[in-house]
Amino acid sequence: MPAHHSASSKGPYFFTGIAVAGVLLTAGLVNGLSAAWGYALFLLAAASFAACLLWASTLTMSRLGQTQQLVRRIRMSARVGAMCYVWAVAALAGHYIHETLAGRMEWHWVVFGPVVLGALVAFEWGVYLKLLKSNALTLHRYERFIDRDLAEPQAMRRTLVDEVILHRTLWQTSKLRWWRHSLIFWGFAGMVGVELIAVFLREAVPAFGWPDIWRTPGHPIRAAFDFLYDFTGLMMLAGCSLALYWGWTVRDKPEKKYADRPMVLFLGFVVLSGFLVEGWRMAEAKTSVDAGYSFVGLFFAWMLQPWASGLSGAYKPIWLIHVVASCALIGYIPASRLIHTCATPLGRLMNSQKALLKAKKMGVLAGLWRQTPTEPSLSLQHPPQRTRS
Repeated sequence: MPAHHSASSKGPYFFTGIAVAGVLLTAGLVNGLSAAWGYALFLLAAASFAACLLWASTLTMSRLGQTQQLVRRIRMSARVGAMCYVWAVAALAGHYIHETLAGRMEWHWVVFGPVVLGALVAFEWGVYLKLLKSNALTLHRYERFIDRDLAEPQAMRRTLVDEVILHRTLWQTSKLRWWRHSLIFWGFAGMVGVELIAVFLREAVPAFGWPDIWRTPGHPIRAAFDFLYDFTGLMMLAGCSLALYWGWTVRDKPEKKYADRPMVLFLGFVVLSGFLVEGWRMAEAKTSVDAGYSFVGLFFAWMLQPWASGLSGAYKPIWLIHVVASCALIGYIPASRLIHTCATPLGRLMNSQKALLKAKKMGVLAGLWRQTPTEPSLSLQHPPQRTRS
């Protein structure tokens, strides 16, 4: 009865959310909403997801708060964040479709929106299938053994630092693999974080009517982002180079199963094409060396200078190739070995909970012995005696 009630109670919220998304999309199409509405909803979604992460961290890495209350807050924050995210996409889609039909957007930006949206949908759906749906049955089977009183928050925090952030086990296994993994992992994570903040500064800030610092010549914040883009991109390029070298050294060894040459080449192409786009833009603009902090882009601009003047129309096609390749990479991540950068840390964190794992093992043995885990005779040292027929 409770399960049926829970399933049926989700219907009104779901259909109400879809109806609101439809209203926002329609309002944007008829020019009833500005881009500020969409970006405001994106900020609300980000705040909700941040709250969800805060409550989840409190639940798993400390003994603060009441368990049921924290679980309710996690679920509520996740639902609000997901719904605001859908509403933001609907509002921005309506607005930008209207701007496109009105002829106020260039063709390459018209292509950019649907491609990025498709990549995000493919990525999010793939992560859901790989990390959530595929493990839902296991979690449901063992959730009765999960007791916060048996949790070890200190072990969880220590594993988070040692294995997720510092990758100490990988360092002890192979220094080269550690450098390869860390450069790609932190370079990619850093660039994603930089891009999210840049989107806010580049698009949301002007939409709210605030000063457009992104397009202010010589602004130090823009210069800092130019440096961070090139630095994180260079990290990934170095990591890809090490990955290719390491894959070549283990080509005849069992360790080759950890190599993913197609994905490394794909990622390297995306990074290089990004530097090519940046260098071509700077070469066409005849940017001087002291004009900014895009040190890799300036190097590419210096190399491309002889061709930029004669091929002035090549920038947008190169930009489009880079954008499509980047979006294809994002959508492909759940199907590649890169998904292990998400799955492996979760596995390490779960394996740090020895008492919970022991409770699960005891529950499995109890099921094999056809007993309940609470029966007094349940013990690994004194299993129940079998009687001969």
